[in-house]
Amino acid sequence: MSENHLIQDLTILLLVSLPINVLFHRLKLPSVIGYLIAGILIGPHGLQLIGDPESVESLAGIGVVLLLFVIGLEFSVAHLLRNLAQILGVGSLQIIFTSIPFILLIDWYFELPLNQSIFLGLAAALSSTAIVLKIITDQAELDAVHGKTTVGALLFQDVCVVPLMLIVPLLSPNNEAGTGHIILALLESMVAVVVIFLLSRKIVPKFLNAISKTGSKEHLTLLTILIILATGWVSESLGLTLAMGAFIAGLILSESEFSYQIVLDALPLKDYFVSIFFISIGMLLNSSLLFDSFFMYLGLTLLVIFLKAIFATAAAWCMKFSLRVSLLVGIRLAQIGEFSLLVAGMARDSKLLDEPLFQSFLIVSIASMLLSPLIIQYLTNTTVSFLSRIFTTAGTDDEAKASPLADHVIIAGYGLGGRHLSRVLQETHVSFIVVDLDGESIRQAVADGVKTLFGDATHRDILRRAGIDAAKMIVFLFSDSALTEQGVKLAKNLNPDIYVMVRTHYANRVELLRDAGADQVVPEEFETSIEIFSRVLREYRIPNNIIEQQIELIRLEGYAMFRGVSITTEGLGKYSHYLTASLTESFHVLDDSWVNGKTLREISLEETAGVSLLAIVRNRKVQAHPPEDFLLQHRDILIIFGSHAQLDKGMRALRDGPAQNNPSSSKEG
Repeated sequence: MSENHLIQDLTILLLVSLPINVLFHRLKLPSVIGYLIAGILIGPHGLQLIGDPESVESLAGIGVVLLLFVIGLEFSVAHLLRNLAQILGVGSLQIIFTSIPFILLIDWYFELPLNQSIFLGLAAALSSTAIVLKIITDQAELDAVHGKTTVGALLFQDVCVVPLMLIVPLLSPNNEAGTGHIILALLESMVAVVVIFLLSRKIVPKFLNAISKTGSKEHLTLLTILIILATGWVSESLGLTLAMGAFIAGLILSESEFSYQIVLDALPLKDYFVSIFFISIGMLLNSSLLFDSFFMYLGLTLLVIFLKAIFATAAAWCMKFSLRVSLLVGIRLAQIGEFSLLVAGMARDSKLLDEPLFQSFLIVSIASMLLSPLIIQYLTNTTVSFLSRIFTTAGTDDEAKASPLADHVIIAGYGLGGRHLSRVLQETHVSFIVVDLDGESIRQAVADGVKTLFGDATHRDILRRAGIDAAKMIVFLFSDSALTEQGVKLAKNLNPDIYVMVRTHYANRVELLRDAGADQVVPEEFETSIEIFSRVLREYRIPNNIIEQQIELIRLEGYAMFRGVSITTEGLGKYSHYLTASLTESFHVLDDSWVNGKTLREISLEETAGVSLLAIVRNRKVQAHPPEDFLLQHRDILIIFGSHAQLDKGMRALRDGPAQNNPSSSKEG
């Protein structure tokens, strides 16, 4: 193929994919879907805009290599070990619960050979990391229980891609080796991976340290490319794949101090080539085959989504997560992922899948990826709430029944914020009850001597058992914004007079939660910014009263903005003037102070400086509005009140006397 045709094809790819990507970004859907649709439109089975699809597939191969490299780079062995139980638990059960029934179903219903059934069952068990992580990040669910659990399961699936890539050639019909040879070959491949990894860990850091001393970013980029190509070449020489070598290269560099810079250097290339990968996958899809058997493929896709959701929910449920969390995890893992398409292409190349079977798997996979974001974003809350009400029954809690509360606070969530709030309420003798669904949090609350109720604070029965009818306030401290919104609506429905306070991580959620019925929403990122600037001002010894006034001003401006209230620049300026026009300041009487040993009548602050004396502190006792014959002594503290200019003049008068404070009197003297 000529160079001009290659440039023409790449131009067409960007020309079609860019507007689709912009559209999906505005719709808050993953760009992966836009790339797949673009590929279907411009491919050989669509508008046939690409002259040579094979050249695009070659570029897509580069995208796969870079994708696996960045996955390895962002893969943290330390993080894996810290969360090993959760990742291995839900991740392994999800793979087992999904792949085994799929293998048996495919083998029985479609009557395919066992090697094809095994491959299709394992490939179908993988979910889309790109799509699910995009949705979880956009919906601010990374800190939620179901978000962490889902990410853990995806991480385990990403690790499983490696052995699946190794299994593909062994399942190929061209491989005439017996079961023992297959197992031995698999073990040899795994040993090769470990050897490459360990040797590289010994060699690569030395090169990185040597290059870093040159201080050149270009040298680091060139070394990174060398490491990717070298590990890929060695991996392929040992019977593995280039993509496998790229993953190992990323894994090696992930623990180095240069990993963040390498990510920044590789990310633009990765995004571009990965978009080509997904477009090329879409180009492979035979749209005429899809439309000829549209309802059959739609039925298969819905069946796969339903079964994957059920199996993943069961996996989370077996790890003792609540039904609600398990359902959320199951729905998010219900599609077939991009790595399934990658290994399916490898299976086609090794003759494990013929073209019709490959096309069928491709159609179902892409259709599940297209439908899954819509299901997650628009049907999750309704489905989860409905199923939770059917299957979840409120357990008995003798403590909650035995001691009914009134005029109390309901704390929904016993994380760090919940613990701090409960401790303050205990010290101030305000009655409250903690509601949480996490067993570890409940155990901590019980150990702290806190009144608790185990349950989901977004369920009607649980809130009633927490005494919401008689409660004065409910405070939601969840990380899950969708769950919080649901809880706010329910709380207001059960008790319209209750005061609802909500914590949210992001300022852009304030208006949404206020529309749901929250009386007060505290955005963490906004309050954090206030804390930061107040600490900066304190480091510069700015008086506390000025800092507090600036805080009030920022809060007035910020929260009004969140609520959609318009504050004009003029109005804000007037408020700032009123706020800062009158201030207080304290003056310590020293031995050499002019006022030491004088009465208030002799000082006459109001006449000389225009300030008012509010109080005098002597021996830690405050005397407000002292008489004029009050004699000032060493170590007295005067609290004065006035404008900035008046306070400045008054402080000089107290320190040096009125003569030093008045230039004209100084001349006359």
